[in-house]
Amino acid sequence: MKKVQTLEQIQKLNETELRTYLTEKTQAMFAEYGVDNLDDIGCYVLLEAEEMFDFDVKAMEFVEVLEFENETYLHGAKILSDSYGEDFFCQLRWYNVNRNSKSCTVRKIFF
Repeated sequence: MKKVQTLEQIQKLNETELRTYLTEKTQAMFAEYGVDNLDDIGCYVLLEAEEMFDFDVKAMEFVEVLEFENETYLHGAKILSDSYGEDFFCQLRWYNVNRNSKSCTVRKIFF
């Protein structure tokens, strides 16, 4: 698990598509809330695929799948107070399973 609270930490992420997404999201939040860091409004929590069971869906305000060209993440927001929240991101790794179906591709998550 890794907590990310600054643009500098975001720029050091190895995951290219997530890094771009978080940079844009963070800059938009800075403009919206009139702040220059995340300290007062929240942080990003990045989970490894093996830590998926630490992603508590029941504690999230919402959960969605972010599917980029080469990376896929389970994303959820946990609201801790009126002005502070944590955005959780857990990378999903897929492998395709051919079930001889022309109408459906089954993708299984592996841990």
